[in-house]
Amino acid sequence: MEVTSRNMKFARFAWKLAKFVMFGVFGLVALGALLFTVAGIGMQIPAPKTEITNWKPFADYIGREYQVVGNVSALAWNDFPDKDTILSISLMSPPLIRNRFVSYSKQLSSGQTVRIVSAWRHLTLSGYTYDYGVGLPGARLPEAIAITMSVNSDGIPDPGVYELIKR
Repeated sequence: MEVTSRNMKFARFAWKLAKFVMFGVFGLVALGALLFTVAGIGMQIPAPKTEITNWKPFADYIGREYQVVGNVSALAWNDFPDKDTILSISLMSPPLIRNRFVSYSKQLSSGQTVRIVSAWRHLTLSGYTYDYGVGLPGARLPEAIAITMSVNSDGIPDPGVYELIKR
């Protein structure tokens, strides 16, 4: 192959195109890595809870009372490493969570009354989660600590665990 100015122009054009493509690909990879890092750091900052007590369908359940008919435990969440400071209590069915952030777990007795008093939503990595703030009269749990019960987006408490008390 004979070296001509036409061949040299084509070679320079091909080299410039290859550099442009490599720069673009590596730039997009670097941009993706940067955005992924920023998003990861941003998700470490917890999103604030939003009260949705007056939103439908949750407003329909406020004030209702349910009785426990399944296996439910109250898990006390601590401010690790201070295991004596309880931040909140959540009602959960098995399988339960056991880690350093749970100070204790108390099994609720069958027939225990659960009164729904408020509804909350907050953003997590997997989307919005919904909780009811509840009262447990006679359960011998700390009064000043918020007690929550998780529900799905339709607001209905798990019928396999809670049964509506009709009055």
